[in-house]
Amino acid sequence: MSLRRICVHIDDTATSAARLRFSGLLARHHDASLAGIYVPHRPGAVHSGQRESSGDHYRTEGRAQTALHAAEHLFQEVCAEHDIAGDWHAPFGAPTTILSTFAKSTDLCIVGQPDSPGGVAALGVDGIGDIVVSAGVPVLGLPHNVTLPQEIRRIVIAWNGSREARRAIGDAWQLLGRAQDIFVVGINRSPAGDDPSLTDIVHLLEKHGLRAKPVSIRQDTEASDGVQLLAVTEEYEADLLVMGAYGHGPTRELVFGGATRTVLKHMSTPVLLSH
Repeated sequence: MSLRRICVHIDDTATSAARLRFSGLLARHHDASLAGIYVPHRPGAVHSGQRESSGDHYRTEGRAQTALHAAEHLFQEVCAEHDIAGDWHAPFGAPTTILSTFAKSTDLCIVGQPDSPGGVAALGVDGIGDIVVSAGVPVLGLPHNVTLPQEIRRIVIAWNGSREARRAIGDAWQLLGRAQDIFVVGINRSPAGDDPSLTDIVHLLEKHGLRAKPVSIRQDTEASDGVQLLAVTEEYEADLLVMGAYGHGPTRELVFGGATRTVLKHMSTPVLLSH
């Protein structure tokens, strides 16, 4: 499936502008439209058990309106710069609920790294997890405090033979198709040897004309799986890490394993999550 419509979460964090510019560039590369989702801060009428004075309330509301207008102006500027179609949305509500709803009508949802500095609107790990599970589309998390890639040319795929890992490959297909190098990384836990499914999935990618290489690493008892994945991603100078995510339960809350939480909290490379 092609990337024809992308949505990006725009917030008041220090890295939101870089996230928006990356999203605009990605939309241009894939001839996609871009939906900007900004959830305004609604000043509370009650603070610390006491109602805000009218002066404090209007000052807070004024700052919120200024931030909203600045974000919309930057969004329109990015769309014009990359000559892409864009639509702007700024509804009130819970960010995870709003993003999950909008993401359902897109091919990819782009968010910032959990707990990004500089604002109150950053999504937490569980918030991103809820979007991954409920939206039904891949979620691309972008790190803060790094220079984002201009193009996604080198991709690392985290492979463990699971349904989620296979689904992640399918959801990343349009990005994989443009990559120059793909490294499928499996963490070997068996004394009997490498997981044969690692070779099998690489052969499948090769049959589709993709340049993929298997990378089997031994499980390190001194380092978590997440730390090992981050190290491999850095070693291969990847522009993107693709990995599956896990969820269960009637509320569809995402139960991230330790590896996924570690990657999200400490990533220095964009991470595509799929459920």
